[in-house]
Amino acid sequence: MSVTVRDMVPAFLGFWMSKERSWDEYVGKHPEVFNDLTRSGRTLQEAHREKAFAAYEQFADRIRANAPHATRWIEQAADRVVPLLDAAHLDIDGVAMVGLATSNGWVADGTLYLAVELIPDERAAEILAAHEIAHALQAPLPEQPWPDDGPLGQDIYSEGFATALTAELFPQYTLAEHLWFGPGYDDWLADCRRQEAAARAAILANLDSEDADVSRRFLTLSGESELPQRIGYYVGTRLIQDLRREHSWPDLARWSTARAMQELRTWLTDNDNDNDPVDAGVPR
Repeated sequence: MSVTVRDMVPAFLGFWMSKERSWDEYVGKHPEVFNDLTRSGRTLQEAHREKAFAAYEQFADRIRANAPHATRWIEQAADRVVPLLDAAHLDIDGVAMVGLATSNGWVADGTLYLAVELIPDERAAEILAAHEIAHALQAPLPEQPWPDDGPLGQDIYSEGFATALTAELFPQYTLAEHLWFGPGYDDWLADCRRQEAAARAAILANLDSEDADVSRRFLTLSGESELPQRIGYYVGTRLIQDLRREHSWPDLARWSTARAMQELRTWLTDNDNDNDPVDAGVPR
């Protein structure tokens, strides 16, 4: 296994501190800046740029403080997650960068991205980097690698996989911290637990949908829903934590999309575990 990290934070700092700051020149040299938009089919709009510039002003001290650490965060996460998934034969490509203040981390086309402007502390970095490494490894491990895009059920499984994995790696943090990469969401988690049955029914009804609006309803902050925002992460985590009672991490990481979808469909229709939420992973 090799871990290759392209550190773009120094390039951002050079751009931001320049007296003759040129946005067009900066993004022309570093098109990765747009990746957190283009991966979902969006394009850069003036509103995105203004929001990003406001965030750069707000988080300037954080960006400078995080700059020396982003590569280490990715490398440490790889050291922790790779053995857990028996994935030493895979290489990992990472990018440490300052993004557009829209996402703190993501995986696109097999590459892991961490956006340091939205990482507040070491705890968040520890959880987030391992979460994204889990995504970067889980997608290519099956005999037929998972595509970047697919139905809602595929995303529910993969987000639950990454979250449940970090819950086992770092049991010192609560489940809410794993789901949000930091504190302050205990009330949200309690709301998810109260509405789990309704969420499971709604997800089951939309399991095969590839509509972006449907995905946003369960997995983003921008979707319109009568349920708690991002409740799909919670439901997916509950699924994986239940599956971990009988399956190893290497096995769960290698399931085909068809197997993962079938397991999720079966679990969603099973009412026996509706009221059995847990805060940590099962022992390995």
